[in-house]
Amino acid sequence: MDVLTHDLRYAIRKLAATPAFTAAAVATLAIGIGATVAIFSTVNAALLRPLPFPRSDDLMSVHTVSTDGRMVSGLDAHVELDRLNGRNGSILRAAGSLAQPFDATLLPPDGQPIHTVLYGVTEGFFDLFGAPMTLGRAPTREEHTPTTRTVPFTLVLSHRVWTTMFGSDPTIVGKTLRFAEGPAEVVGIAGRDFDLPRGTDFWFALQIDRNNVAHIFDGFLRARPGTTPERLRSELAAVMAELSREFPNTVGSRQYVVEPLTRAIVGDLATTLLIVLAATALLLLLACVNVTNLLLARGAAHVREMAVRSALGASRGRIVQQILTESFVIAAAGALAAVILAYGGVRLLMLLGASRLPRLQAVPFDARVAVFAVVTLVVTAAAIGVVPAFRLGRTDLKTLLNESGRSATAGRTTFRLMGAMIVAEVALAIALVAGAGWLIQSYVRLQTVHPGFVTTGRLVIDVRPNFRNFREPRQNVEWTRNMLDRIRGVRGVLHAGSSTTFPLRGDRDSLLFVQIKGEPTDPGKSDTARFRRVTPGFFPAMGVRIVAGRDLTADDRQDTAPVAIVNRAFVRRYLAGKDPLQAQFAFGYPAVDPKTMRAIVGVVEDVKYKSLSEDAEPAYYIPHAQSPYPQHAVVVDTDAADSQPVVAAIREELRRLDPQLAVDVVTASSIVAATLVRQQLGMTLMLLFGFTALTLAAVGIYGVVSYMAAQRIGEVATRLALGATPTQVFWLTMGRGVRLAAIGAAIGLAAAYATGRAVTTVVYGVSASSPAVLLTAIGVVVLVTWIATAIPARGAARMDLVRALRGE
Repeated sequence: MDVLTHDLRYAIRKLAATPAFTAAAVATLAIGIGATVAIFSTVNAALLRPLPFPRSDDLMSVHTVSTDGRMVSGLDAHVELDRLNGRNGSILRAAGSLAQPFDATLLPPDGQPIHTVLYGVTEGFFDLFGAPMTLGRAPTREEHTPTTRTVPFTLVLSHRVWTTMFGSDPTIVGKTLRFAEGPAEVVGIAGRDFDLPRGTDFWFALQIDRNNVAHIFDGFLRARPGTTPERLRSELAAVMAELSREFPNTVGSRQYVVEPLTRAIVGDLATTLLIVLAATALLLLLACVNVTNLLLARGAAHVREMAVRSALGASRGRIVQQILTESFVIAAAGALAAVILAYGGVRLLMLLGASRLPRLQAVPFDARVAVFAVVTLVVTAAAIGVVPAFRLGRTDLKTLLNESGRSATAGRTTFRLMGAMIVAEVALAIALVAGAGWLIQSYVRLQTVHPGFVTTGRLVIDVRPNFRNFREPRQNVEWTRNMLDRIRGVRGVLHAGSSTTFPLRGDRDSLLFVQIKGEPTDPGKSDTARFRRVTPGFFPAMGVRIVAGRDLTADDRQDTAPVAIVNRAFVRRYLAGKDPLQAQFAFGYPAVDPKTMRAIVGVVEDVKYKSLSEDAEPAYYIPHAQSPYPQHAVVVDTDAADSQPVVAAIREELRRLDPQLAVDVVTASSIVAATLVRQQLGMTLMLLFGFTALTLAAVGIYGVVSYMAAQRIGEVATRLALGATPTQVFWLTMGRGVRLAAIGAAIGLAAAYATGRAVTTVVYGVSASSPAVLLTAIGVVVLVTWIATAIPARGAARMDLVRALRGE
């Protein structure tokens, strides 16, 4: 212990005596460790931190996929979840929530109507997660049982809504809330951390037949502790085999797919975080290489000291211990500074939009992050100290004394090691810059993807009238027509139309079976397409081009011929080689209903509803008047330079139409931008890391070349005295740096290509062999390397010959 204390004190005194070296080394490590800890803390928050439920590792997300290539939604039917219960196997409980929210308008006793988000849940939903209620209870079996009696909805309030809307009033349990859609009785307040599906205001007890085959649920299950994936898959396959025999048309050719609930919640954000974490590891490695170079140069300058200590009896082990202790002190100082940088970095991530992503509303610095920081500190200390310790610890006394002579240059081994460090810095910098290039390329391509509609000048207005006011379909149609006429009458509005679903906000529209008239039927393999309701004026308001036929009109009513417009994907998949305007089709679920046969009167461009990176699904649009629905995403095309007066005027018109309407207005461009937050965050971080890598590489290469030039000052002075020109000296100094950069560039190119191959399958629009990315990465790094080498080379060529020779 006394020896260790002595080494620590000695290392601190030595580092304090060289403040420039110490500051450079500590700052370099602070950047590398700080970035790594900051990104790890986000990975920990999103992927590693347990969900706020007991035994959360046993919770799974369950969905279904087709085994015959048929397009399916991936959702679960109630019967598929219900049959998983009560089997005495590996599954303790299964339940589901509606995949799409139910928008309702809360009518407070005083004040404006409030738009709220409700999710229907099946029996046992809250019991499955094991999260205790703050107050009250979960819905009972009786409250989930379908009944013909008129009773209020049974509600569970989210803790957030309980505190913000009701002031944490404990007496709210047992009261009946008034919604435009009907009364609802509050039976419980969910736990503070219960937020599934994310953003839920209220959960209501869904009353549905146990054998319902509509695929409308996100499913969840809790497995017994210790259940292996193989056993779980086997039991799920057996259940699906039973269902396939019982429901061949709707459940046949399907299989269950499960994944850990954490991964299901985070989704493809996990890929971005892991890519960025790998990038920070490379950045930390680059920082370690930089500091190792500094320590090598410093060690070469202090070989006399090592020689004296060796001559006085210090063993190689003591010398190595002292070097590693010094490395640990540097790493510890860097880690302390890194904690501050990491904390600030996380706050910056939140400002850049990370807080809008799943499980990143809060990024705590918990015990796992602390352990990671300590492990990073230890590994970093070893990484930066092992090469200098190896260099000096294995050298005998005679060699040290030779290297410590006043006119001797540093040893060849030191030069070779420092040269290897330059190669590593160039290769790592190219890999990081190329990684930034991949994500930039992906983001730019996503931004240039045409969603199928025009975003500029478009407003999206969510309107939820009280469906209880529409006792007959014609009342709904008249109300909708009146609403759109009022909006179209607002100054600055060019077009207006509505649909049940706006693209890129979650697809509320059903996926139904379709049957083309005249085509052979196969009950076991029915075709599917998205069923969308729209009003006349929807396509002009969206800027969606009609490529064949006509638009919907006010004459497409319930008492006129049933018609539909299909998208290009529908034509490609089901009407290839045929004239779509001469075709008819029927649709339905769980089977096609021949009575729904309707003629195709138009074809429109594909619109991306799921995401910008996924192709549009086959879809058909039918007139709202022929299938009324009391929910509207109204799209308004305006030419006003300032949309605020238009929005205010529309709100006023809708208030006059129905004072109880809750109206939300957003821009179409903001909806599209919100889908790119993850990609934008990843790109921004990689750009930052790439720039930092270039800076570290430039500083490191400059330092090494400057050191090498200083060690060869006698040789250079002699060459100048014998008639060498400054230009020759310049290229002599540049030569070694250029050769090392070329080797590093070759290794970096291979590493960048391998990185590109690894991310091709998970990042949109990335090509591992993209010349633009690879050549740009190499060009930028080589240019920086050239500048970092040329500055000390120019200094060597312009040295004062007399002073240099006097020094020798």
